[in-house]
Amino acid sequence: MMLVSDIIELSLQNLRLHKTRSILTSLGVIFGVGSVIAMLSISEGAKRSALSQIEAMGIDKIIVYSKKPPVAGGAVSTGRTSLVERYGLTLRDRKHLADLDNVERITTLRDARKRVMKGQERLDLKLVGADLNFLPDSASMLVQGRWFTPWEFKRPGNVCVIGSNVKRKLFRLGDQEVIGSNIRVETLVLKVIGVLENDNGTNYPELGSPNDMILIPSATSEALFGDYAYSTESGGVKVTMIDYDVLLVKVAELEHIGNTAKRIANYLEKTHAKVKDWDLVVPLDLLKQREATQNIFTIVMSSIAGISLIVGGIGIMNIMLASVFERRKEIGTRRALGAQKSDILFQFLIETVVLTTSGGVLGILLGVGISQVITMYADMPTVYSWWSMAASLLISSLVGVIFGTYPAWQAAQQNPITVLRAE
Repeated sequence: MMLVSDIIELSLQNLRLHKTRSILTSLGVIFGVGSVIAMLSISEGAKRSALSQIEAMGIDKIIVYSKKPPVAGGAVSTGRTSLVERYGLTLRDRKHLADLDNVERITTLRDARKRVMKGQERLDLKLVGADLNFLPDSASMLVQGRWFTPWEFKRPGNVCVIGSNVKRKLFRLGDQEVIGSNIRVETLVLKVIGVLENDNGTNYPELGSPNDMILIPSATSEALFGDYAYSTESGGVKVTMIDYDVLLVKVAELEHIGNTAKRIANYLEKTHAKVKDWDLVVPLDLLKQREATQNIFTIVMSSIAGISLIVGGIGIMNIMLASVFERRKEIGTRRALGAQKSDILFQFLIETVVLTTSGGVLGILLGVGISQVITMYADMPTVYSWWSMAASLLISSLVGVIFGTYPAWQAAQQNPITVLRAE
C-alpha cells in the first residue's frame, strides 16, 4: 500500500498536469458557493436593516397614535368658510394610560400642523411638539448641538431641534454649523440648538421620520398653539383640534407587553366607541413577525443557492467519471506495478476533494466580491458572516467526498489485465 503523502503528491501532480480541466471542473462549485455566500449576505443585510428600523422604535414600547377617521368625528360648520374637526387621543386618554400597571412612562408627540416654507415652496416637513423623554429614548440620533433642558420644558422658549432633512432643505449645502441659526415657520421664529439624524429608517405613524421634523418643547407647543391647528383650505379655514398625535408607552416589564397592549386597546375601544380614531403598534410583535418572515426568506434563498451547489457537484462527478475512462491506461499500469484498489480510490477521491475545496475558497471570494459590489452600486446593506464561509467551505468539501466517491470507486474497480489489453 502506498504512503498517504505519496498518494496526495501524485493527486496534486495530476491536477497540475491538467490545469484547464481542473479549473473547468471547479467552476460549478465556485459559482455554487459564491451564490450561497452572496444570497446569505443579501438576506442577512436586508434582515438586519429591517429589524434595526423596528428596534429603533423601541421593543419595550407600545406606539399609540391618532388616526383620522373616514368621517370626522367633530362638528362641521355650515357653509364654506370654516371646517372644524376633532379626533384622536386626548389628555384624558394619556392620564388613564399612565395609571395602568406595567406602564413606566409615556412620551408624547404632537404635530402643530404648520406650513414650513422655503420661499414660495411648501416643504414636506413637520413642526412637532415633543416632551423631555423623546431624545433619551433615541439618544444616538443627536449628531450636533444638544437636546432641550428641563428648564426649557417648564418655561416655553423659541428653540428647536431639527432633523437632518430639515437642515438639508432649509440651509445651504455648505453650511455645516447651523447651531444658533434661526428658522421661520409661518410667523414663528425658532433658534436651532441641535440636529438629529435617524440612520435606522425609523418612522412614527402619521408623523414620519425624525429627519423631517422640527422639534420644539411640548410646553412651547401648548403655549403657542394649544390643541388647535389652523390651515387654509380652498374653501376657507380648516381648524383641527387634537391633543396628541403619538403616545410612546414604555413598559416596565417586557414579558407583559402583550397584555398591556390589550388593556390599552380595550380602554380606547370603549372611550372611542363612536368612531375609531386611533390605532396602536407593538414593535416587539412586528420584530417577531419580521424575523419569522426573514428566516423563511433566508431558507428559500439558501435552498436555491444549495441547489446550484448540488448541480456543481453532479458536474464534478460526471467529469471525474470521464477522467476515469481517459486514464484507464494509467490506472491499469499502476495496478500492474502493485498499486492496490484503495490506493487508486484514495487518489481519485483526494483529487475531487482538492478541486471542490479550492473551488469553495474561490467561491467564497466571489461571493464576498458580489456582496461588496451590491453594497457599492445598489446601496443595499449586505452582511456576510464567518460561520457562513466556514459552513460553505465544509459543504464544498463534503460535496467532493459525496460526488467523488463513485468515480473513485469506479477507478478502483478497473481490471488491469482488461485495461492494458484494450489499450
